[in-house]
Amino acid sequence: MISNSDITEAVSTINPIVFQVINAVIILLIGFVIGKILQKLSLKIFEMIELDRITRKRFKIRRLSKILSSILESIIYIIAIIIALNKLNIATTIVNTIIILLLIVMIMFIVFGVNDIFANFFAGIFFRMRKNISVGEEIRIKDKKRTIQGKIEKINMLDIRINTGREELIIIPNTLLSKSIVTKTRKNRKN
Repeated sequence: MISNSDITEAVSTINPIVFQVINAVIILLIGFVIGKILQKLSLKIFEMIELDRITRKRFKIRRLSKILSSILESIIYIIAIIIALNKLNIATTIVNTIIILLLIVMIMFIVFGVNDIFANFFAGIFFRMRKNISVGEEIRIKDKKRTIQGKIEKINMLDIRINTGREELIIIPNTLLSKSIVTKTRKNRKN
């Protein structure tokens, strides 16, 4: 026959395990929600800076914004899974080390892969804040190799588009523009 002490002992052993499982499930759910939110947010940011257009033209990569936002989502999922496994005392040091090393490699790949994009993005923010050039103005850009003159067609977060009047539309990255000498032609100067 089962005594009261046997039932109390069984409940006291099961109770911490149930609590750990509930904690792990909550951590997983929160991790998945945060991962999905960050994926959608990063996708919006990448669309705002026109990442796909730039990488398609320069590097022949299609849908890089989708790839990067999915990688970010996966990283958040992996972190949530690791934390949940640790709550259940299942994750081992070796598994954690392998996953952390893979995350570091992926982060380094992403950082080095999109370095120019971030530099152009911040230079674009700088140009928008200064408001020293605007669409429709005639400018001359001189760098070490050449001089470009034309009318500004569009100013993006990553580049500027200049129509030279010779049936050319030149796209200049914002970092190159920030390192060049930019002169407004006489037509634009206010007396």
